[in-house]
Amino acid sequence: MSGTKTFTTPAGNTYSYAVETGENGEAVYNLTRVLQDVVFPIGTVVVHPNWELSPAVAGLLNVQFGKGNGTDRNERTDIPMLGDGEQPFVVGSHLINPADLTAETDGEAAPLLKFRKRIAAAAYQTNAPAENASQETVEKVRDLITGLIKTYQTDKNTPKREATYTKFLNGKRAEAVQTEIDKIDDKIKAYQYARAQLTHKLNTYKTN
Repeated sequence: MSGTKTFTTPAGNTYSYAVETGENGEAVYNLTRVLQDVVFPIGTVVVHPNWELSPAVAGLLNVQFGKGNGTDRNERTDIPMLGDGEQPFVVGSHLINPADLTAETDGEAAPLLKFRKRIAAAAYQTNAPAENASQETVEKVRDLITGLIKTYQTDKNTPKREATYTKFLNGKRAEAVQTEIDKIDDKIKAYQYARAQLTHKLNTYKTN
């Protein structure tokens, strides 16, 4: 794990972080909120390239709240506390487009990342219903993740991590293609057997 560094979000909030490389090249950020008189551990956010094997849009990144490689959010740990009230833990994962950060703004403030689905929060890290986060939480998360993705983009280790993740995905793609090949091979065998039976029947008719 690298040493602790800091970044400041578009809204002026400061976070410190330590980042390590996950098993498949993920950037695993251990985040701490830096306040005037205290620092407070927030939790973990994981960033890596789009996990889809055949993405419709190139260049997307996946942002996951909490550690863990499983798709079930209840299997993750160290879920970040970015919510409020009765729903302090922000859960789930989101595909985001870094291109949002370079969109034309017509002279307005720098753009924030857009989330394609509603941000969810829960009362506990696991085994609690995920519900729509409050608007205050949504804005807090957008602000944090915008700052974090900018940090991710400027990290000199990001290209190497992304190459590792691409290699991991290519392994998954190869498995998917092999599965399709196996299905075709099964069909070919079935057709070959059916053809052999028909040929046998045809030859029987010809010789009688």
